[in-house]
Amino acid sequence: MSQVVVDLTPLSLDVSPYKPPFDDNDADLVLHTSDGGRFAVHKIFLSIASPLLKRSLIAGSASPAPQFSGIVVRSEKGHDTIELSEDSLTTQRVLQYCYPFANPVLEKLDDIQKVLEMMKKFGMKGLMDRVKGLLVQQSFLEEEPLRVFAIAYRFGFEAETRLAARYTLRHPIFGPYVQELEHIPASAYHKLLQYHRKCSVAACGLTSDFSWFPAFASRWVWFQCDDCIHHSLSWPLSDGKIYEVNAWFIEYMERARNVLRERPCAKVVNDPLLIMDALEVAAGCHTCRSAAYLDMSTFIGEHFSIEVEKAIDTVELDVTFHPIA
Repeated sequence: MSQVVVDLTPLSLDVSPYKPPFDDNDADLVLHTSDGGRFAVHKIFLSIASPLLKRSLIAGSASPAPQFSGIVVRSEKGHDTIELSEDSLTTQRVLQYCYPFANPVLEKLDDIQKVLEMMKKFGMKGLMDRVKGLLVQQSFLEEEPLRVFAIAYRFGFEAETRLAARYTLRHPIFGPYVQELEHIPASAYHKLLQYHRKCSVAACGLTSDFSWFPAFASRWVWFQCDDCIHHSLSWPLSDGKIYEVNAWFIEYMERARNVLRERPCAKVVNDPLLIMDALEVAAGCHTCRSAAYLDMSTFIGEHFSIEVEKAIDTVELDVTFHPIA
């Protein structure tokens, strides 16, 4: 009877420390990250993305950029290696931009900022231009415009900085402190404060000067009604005539002035809570109650909010930019 001989010698598994797709055996450079990650990469892709790295990585390079002093290339087990101070996740994301792969998904401002920091360190300006659009995602602008402003200014993104400054107007200027302010000069933040104040002045001016009202404004019920209490002052309109105005409308404009002083943007004048008090008073008048809602909706939606945005458009963020070379 034949015997089956079983080899009980333990299998030797050569587990690769590299994660795909950066595990190519033909790679000519290994990147070591601060948290122990390893990436087998091709010098040619990094050299195309970074003129700063080109001199360090490719012998005989004709790149006009000086050799990058922050990089030490060592030879280890037949491969050139570089020790990085960045973590694995940030390094992987930057490499995905260097290679002809799909761009990584960056869902947090912290992630975008880390990627930009690494790209700036290695002079990857072309890649930074591809990433900067992620800063101005609507959710970031709505919820964290001051952070977006500081990050965009830090990296020299002018259009993104100006857009973020516009969105800061939707928030009280002295809101919670954000860490990103540590990376920009005090002068840039001071200019933002000035911008906010000038926008506030421009927007608030609309509440005490009605010359911008449309030519048919006198048809609105707060100019027509003689049954409500009138404000103590009369107001000139664009037709050159002076009109008495219902007090409840002037009270709405005064409340609008108060909120525009703190948050100079069209969004605040559309706040239902701001309008509700005026409509409640108007509802007590048999003349106003039938027309007040429609007239106020037309006034605010088609005129007031638009004029607020126009007023803000006249104010420029006076800040000096220093684009990445």
